[in-house]
Amino acid sequence: MIATNFIEQGFPVRAVLENVGLTASQYYYRTKETNKKQGRPPSTSTCTEKGQRVPNGVVVQQIEELLKCEFVDYGYVKVTYWLRKVKHYVISFKKVYRLMSEHKLLLARQAVNRSARTWVKELVPQPKVPFQNIELDIKYIYLHGQRRNAMMLTAIDVLSRFNMGFILQYSIKKEDVAALFDMINEQFSLPQGVTVRNDNGSQFTASLVREKLFQMGIEQEFSRPATPEQNAHIEAYHSIVERAICNRYQFDDIKDAKNTFYRFWHFYNFERLHSGIEYDWPATYLEELGVQLDTKEFYPCGWSLETSANERDFEEGLMGQ
Repeated sequence: MIATNFIEQGFPVRAVLENVGLTASQYYYRTKETNKKQGRPPSTSTCTEKGQRVPNGVVVQQIEELLKCEFVDYGYVKVTYWLRKVKHYVISFKKVYRLMSEHKLLLARQAVNRSARTWVKELVPQPKVPFQNIELDIKYIYLHGQRRNAMMLTAIDVLSRFNMGFILQYSIKKEDVAALFDMINEQFSLPQGVTVRNDNGSQFTASLVREKLFQMGIEQEFSRPATPEQNAHIEAYHSIVERAICNRYQFDDIKDAKNTFYRFWHFYNFERLHSGIEYDWPATYLEELGVQLDTKEFYPCGWSLETSANERDFEEGLMGQ
């Protein structure tokens, strides 16, 4: 290179570079060896808790034997824990991932079908008969005496604003959503072409719930993310709950909250005037449309649910303190 020849003869670097039209960064740049891996080379053995070194090939054989066992469908995380607990290796997740990847032992990534959801087509449902459109959502209810939240799942009939049922417990799971609809189906005479609208919570997107509604002949549609206006009726109900209950009451425990919400459920359906139904009561509005409600023995769907497992565990934990 011409510049290098002159610089080696003692000419000033800056003057030489200016004359040949090069910048300092261009002159001093050196290409890297792209085929050479950077950093420390990977280890060829694995240490046990007793300090013994075991070749990685042996570790891989043990992983292969594990994955051949009946019912074992472990990914690298569970394999790591197994190697630590059963084989007593001192080994990281990163190393197990590398070994399993190199020997093609990683679990195949499961494809998620996101195209099967039916998104909301119109902003406001236009039901023609009671219970044709139902909105579903979950609200957190703070229990002051226990300093934690409970969760309340509620189903609202869009046409009459009738609260068809609610479940209040420490957590709401997909099984609870399915159970609520079983009870709704038993207690109400649902018309043809029922549509349930909900958000994209994991309890609603679960296959168990979607299959349950499909078997019942109910179409499920999902509101788009960050669009509470697409669930306006249940959101309005939650605003009422916030004003009428959450801002006024402090609950000692979930039993206290359940008793309060049952009283409110009865008031809301049978005594509270609603502007959206011409300042009528939801129960009366339904009766005017020909829906017969046995008010003497009428309880909200979900009220007869047994205490869930997570609820019992929490209560037993409190008793043990």
